[in-house]
Amino acid sequence: MAKHVEYFNQLYEKNDDPWSYVDRWYEYRKRAICLSLLLHDQYHKGLELGCANGVFSQQLAERCQHLVCVDANERAVYLAQQRLSTADHVKVLQKQLPDDFPEDAYDLIVISEIGYYLTQKELLQLIDLSTKNLTENGTVLLCHWRYPIDGFELNGENVHALFRQKMHLSHYLSLSDRDFLIDIWTRQNKSLADQEGLI
Repeated sequence: MAKHVEYFNQLYEKNDDPWSYVDRWYEYRKRAICLSLLLHDQYHKGLELGCANGVFSQQLAERCQHLVCVDANERAVYLAQQRLSTADHVKVLQKQLPDDFPEDAYDLIVISEIGYYLTQKELLQLIDLSTKNLTENGTVLLCHWRYPIDGFELNGENVHALFRQKMHLSHYLSLSDRDFLIDIWTRQNKSLADQEGLI
């Protein structure tokens, strides 16, 4: 984990928005796609793992009655807290994953762009914890950049392949963009149309 922590410390020393979440159309589009794929308009309690500076968190906050956002980096957590300071239903916490996973009952867990910063062993722990802390009507959304991340053993393809292999939930959908992957799992075996009585 020390390597992971130092990597992000260096990024945030130079820039409060290291991936240009605010300015890049690529990032805006990716977030919009993730939000459009969620199976419910509203969730009771959501968990965002790896919230960074809170740009996506702001949008997730509109879809959750309660939202917990976590990141390992102190500066990122501060920036997210500032961005979400008027959202009383949101908590932003500094925690190391998977060791400090905030265990609770969540009906939405978002794991975006963090899997490849973990070792395979840590990622397997994260899969187990996400499954264990998901409610009976819960959804897990996974989204990752497809290209190699310098200095880390995993990439987005590895992360999603491991989740597909080890996540013992109902796999709802996959989206394969040229630049990123999205997968969704649920505890429901029915399609959304079926859940809403259309079939």
